[in-house]
Amino acid sequence: SPNTTGAMSVGDVRMERQGSQRWLVIERPADKLWQPTRDFWQENGFLLAIDEPRIGIMETDWAENRAKLPLDVIRRTLGKVFDSVYSTGERDKFRTRIDRGPEGTEIHITHRGMVEVYSTTDKDQTVWQPRPSDPELEVEFLRRLMVKLGATQEAAMQASQAPTPAAANVRLVGEGGTKVLEIDEDFDRAWRQIGLALDRGGFTVDDRDRSQGLYFVRYIDPEAQ
Repeated sequence: SPNTTGAMSVGDVRMERQGSQRWLVIERPADKLWQPTRDFWQENGFLLAIDEPRIGIMETDWAENRAKLPLDVIRRTLGKVFDSVYSTGERDKFRTRIDRGPEGTEIHITHRGMVEVYSTTDKDQTVWQPRPSDPELEVEFLRRLMVKLGATQEAAMQASQAPTPAAANVRLVGEGGTKVLEIDEDFDRAWRQIGLALDRGGFTVDDRDRSQGLYFVRYIDPEAQ
């Protein structure tokens, strides 16, 4: 339904939004956006652990938050390459998905985080555990990428602060081992939502076939990394 999606355009770049999800749509070929997006992460201080143009996915290595500061300050200091000597107990990584959508090239950014916690009552040992993804950080880096791709700071800020439409309904239906998800959206939007869910869940997408609606994925427990 057109009522569930909103957009704010800046030149040939616009920010789309649906529920808590936001992404960019750019009227340029995907192969023309790969290098500028790669440069974007490097300019923000990140190293790329995954750089796969064939499947349209790049992912940063783990980076640390060096200081427990208000969100706006954390955002400006994110991107330091992780160094255990200066660790403050939080790590972040960002996955970028570049996909050919029905109205242009789509760019999605998803965040994953880890937090260091004590594993003993004596507080002499720590372990790393997943922490919830941060949609605000995802929107912040989408806004920065808009600027990298030609938008002004003011226009990108306006786009990122636009009201968020309602999300689509999702249901689990069926019995036994034949349960499936039903999403009240057309194929393009459902494909997008599933891709973002896989990214946020930490699944590695080895390949995908949009024509058949297939993702080929594997899962690595983040606590083992």
